[in-house]
Amino acid sequence: MQPSLSSEKSAPLLEVLDDLIPAELHGAAWKVCNGKHWYFGHGSHAGDWSRFWKMDLEGDGAFDAIWRHIRPRCEAMAGGPLRVIRQYANGHTYGLGGQPHADDERPGSYTLLYYPMQEWNDGWDGETVFFDERGEIALAVLPRPNRAVLFDSRVPHAGRAPSRFCPALRVTVAYKLEIVAATEAAPDSEISRNGASRVYKLRIPAAEVAQATSERLAELSRTIRLPGFRPGKVPMAVLEKRYGTEARKEIMNRLAGEAASRATPKNGVASAVELVGGARSDDVEFRLTVTYLPDLPPFDFSQLTLERLTVTEENLQSAGLTRDGATAILRSHLKRQVLDRLHATYSFPLLPAIVEREFAGLWKTVEAQLGTVDAQERGSLAAEFRAIAERRVRLGLVVAEMAPAGTRYMHGRAPCSRMQ
Repeated sequence: MQPSLSSEKSAPLLEVLDDLIPAELHGAAWKVCNGKHWYFGHGSHAGDWSRFWKMDLEGDGAFDAIWRHIRPRCEAMAGGPLRVIRQYANGHTYGLGGQPHADDERPGSYTLLYYPMQEWNDGWDGETVFFDERGEIALAVLPRPNRAVLFDSRVPHAGRAPSRFCPALRVTVAYKLEIVAATEAAPDSEISRNGASRVYKLRIPAAEVAQATSERLAELSRTIRLPGFRPGKVPMAVLEKRYGTEARKEIMNRLAGEAASRATPKNGVASAVELVGGARSDDVEFRLTVTYLPDLPPFDFSQLTLERLTVTEENLQSAGLTRDGATAILRSHLKRQVLDRLHATYSFPLLPAIVEREFAGLWKTVEAQLGTVDAQERGSLAAEFRAIAERRVRLGLVVAEMAPAGTRYMHGRAPCSRMQ
C-alpha cells in the first residue's frame, strides 16, 4: 500500500494495492476480459469526444468473487461498509487515452481500479495519473498485473493510453463504491409487518438516478440513428427529450432491484417492489415487501405421511433395472411426496424477476428440444414451466431455511411420523 497525494491526515484516500487476489482468481478475471463482450464508444464522462472500449461486468461471477475477496480490506481503509454501485471494464489501445475527470462528487464515494492483465512490460506506459488541487500530476500508477488502486472518487484522474510499442489491450476494471451509513445498511424504515410479511421503505438519491440515466443515454447514443445527425453525434439534449423518460424508467427498475437485493434482510426473500415517489425527478422511493422465512408457520413433520414402495427381484428383472437404479427411483418418489407437501403448505409470493431468472434457465433447455411446435402449444408449455420455476425457487428457499428441522426428522426425532 502506498499513500500518494499528501501526508496530511485530511488528504483523500488513495492507496496502491499490489498482489490483490490469488493467482487462480486473477486468471479467471483475465479470461473474462479476453471474451467477446467489448463494445466501442465509452468515454471518461458524458459527451466526451475521446472514446475507448468498455465491457459491462454486472453480475459476472469472477468479478463478484474479486469484490468479496477484497471487500474487508477496502472497508477497513474507507472506514465503513461499502456497496458496489456499478462494475465494468475499460479497454485502451495506442492513441485511445481517457480525459481528466472525477468519478463522483459525493462524499463517501470510492473507486477500486483493478488491473487484470497477466503481463505489462516496461515501456508500454498506460499509467493512471492522479491530479492534485492545482491540476498537477501528484501520482502516476503503472498498470502492473494484479495491482489495484483504491481512491476517493472525487480525486481527478485519467487513464493514459499505452505506447505504440504495446501490442496488448490496457484493461482497467472499475468498481464504483459508496459508503453505506449505519442507518442505511438496512432499509430506511420498516412500515409494517404481518406474520411472515414485512414492508420496508427504500430511497435512492436523485443524484444516483440522474447519473445512471445519463450513462444509459450515452450508451443509447452509439446505436440510435436520427435524421440530421451522424451516428454517435446526437446531442445529449435531444436524447434527453426523446428518450429521457424511458431511460429513467429503465434505470429505476434496475436500481430498485439492486436496492431490494441489498436491503432484504438475511433469511428474507423479496416478494414485491412498488414505486411510491420520484417517478420523474427528486429522490426515488420504493416500498419493498419481504417474506421473512423464519416467521413462516412451522411444518409439522409428525403429520407427514409417506407412501414407501418396495420392489422384488421379479420387479427388477421385468423392468430391466439394477438394485441401485431402483433405489434411486424409490428415493425420488419419497422426495417428491415431501416436496409436494411443502408446496401445499407454503405459498408466499415471490418477486417476478427471481422466478423469470429460474424460468429462463429451464426454458432454454426445453426450447432446444421443441422442434416445430405451434404457438398455442408453445405458450401452454411456457406457462407450465414458469409454474415449475416458481415452485423450484420457493421450495429451494423453504428447504434451505428449515434444513436443521429436516436433519432432526431424518435422525428420527419426530416421534409420530408414519410411513405406508
